[in-house]
Amino acid sequence: MSNRNIKDFTILGVGKALQVLIGLGSLRLITELLSESEVGIYYILLTVVNLLAFACFNPLGQFYSRHLVHWKQKNNIKTATNVMLVLRGAAIPVAAILSIFIFYLFDYEQYFSLMSYVFFIIISLVALVHGVFLSAANVLVSRITFTIFSVSTLLVSLIASLLLFSLFQSAMAWLYGAVLVQIIFSLLLYRVLVSKSVFSLDKAKLAFNKEYLIKVFLFILPVTFTLFLQWGQTASFRLILEHLYSAKILAFISVGLALSNSIFSALDSLATQFYMPLYLKKITNATKSDRALIWNQLANSMFSIYIGVTIYVIVFSPYLAKLLVSENFYEAYIYTMIGAVIELFRVSTNLIYMVSQSEVKTKNTIGPYFFGFLIMIIGLYSIDVSKDLWKVPVILAFSYLITLLTMFLSMKKLLNIKLNFSIIVKSILFMSPLLFFSFIESAPTMSNSIGWLIIGGLYFLLIQYFLLKNKIQIMSLK
Repeated sequence: MSNRNIKDFTILGVGKALQVLIGLGSLRLITELLSESEVGIYYILLTVVNLLAFACFNPLGQFYSRHLVHWKQKNNIKTATNVMLVLRGAAIPVAAILSIFIFYLFDYEQYFSLMSYVFFIIISLVALVHGVFLSAANVLVSRITFTIFSVSTLLVSLIASLLLFSLFQSAMAWLYGAVLVQIIFSLLLYRVLVSKSVFSLDKAKLAFNKEYLIKVFLFILPVTFTLFLQWGQTASFRLILEHLYSAKILAFISVGLALSNSIFSALDSLATQFYMPLYLKKITNATKSDRALIWNQLANSMFSIYIGVTIYVIVFSPYLAKLLVSENFYEAYIYTMIGAVIELFRVSTNLIYMVSQSEVKTKNTIGPYFFGFLIMIIGLYSIDVSKDLWKVPVILAFSYLITLLTMFLSMKKLLNIKLNFSIIVKSILFMSPLLFFSFIESAPTMSNSIGWLIIGGLYFLLIQYFLLKNKIQIMSLK
């Protein structure tokens, strides 16, 4: 690996470690300060915002991200960014109307007034652009800028959430802290992204001509369906559980799954943030056979990480729960164990999904997510889980497996992608010594949880370095 890539990976690693600490500290505080019902309301609000993001905003964000390098080369970043912001602004009224429909459909009058709910949703939708700008900074500006903004946003958000919660004592107040800070940092990120670019009104007008709009529409329409189905599989179970049972049951399961998601997403996003700029730059203007080779190289590295993280989370879930959530939610670690398998299937599917974007043929992704979503809906509505809550993540895991398998078959028709099973087997074999910790009979405490998690984490990093050092070098070559 070149010195520059070592520096980049180190910067991202340190930044991600800080993000993990802040994020997991936030989860601990949420479960300590909020009641079980308020934790449930917290996840309800997150789920509604995520639905609107997936349905109305993320497709356009994906189109923007896919063409970042091209616009940078043409010095059109400021123009493209401003057009993107106008289109996002136009989508907010539509999303707000949809949020009102959800409000009455699920009878959220029991939790908040319509006015406070809609106002929170609108402010949250404005804040969503923060994620788009962060991703763009990682690709176009520098790892350092990306890391500084990521960590600063999380830290200031936590402080703001604590302040607002101390004043208003509600889940919505906690979320307002994060949302308002994201808007402030979005303004700063915008200045960084467009500082060396010039806005062209003539080029902006061209973005609204019929042919270009049709091109954008053909890209984002199937993405919209796909992302809605993604949301359906990843988050709609929260609305279903609250509707069928209670906010407390929703809170308990969501906290358990959030543990596995937090750990898994942290390491996965570190790898993604390192590889994604390399991947986007390599597939730009590449031939179809080259794009297949580039994806296969990326997958060889990512699947090793995914397998390793899965084993780590399953083995150490009791210690993670002891350290990262309040005593009221400690028993949720059983959902964390199953959640690790869910996360493995989820991020693997997301990796394969990237093929549809490189080939700009996103309609092929609708079927896999539809089948997974359908299986999840049938399972949750046909099986009574009130006495066996562990069945919820099992149903979710099975639906994710179906999505993964059908997505691979669908994407293989677009590009000659291949799975290197040898790297998967090696990762399982080399990570298997961690299973020793499953036979330790001493109850988790704060001190031994920290110790075992650090030891297991260092072992994980050592194994991944051994498995991936050559592959990182290959992927990093110009």
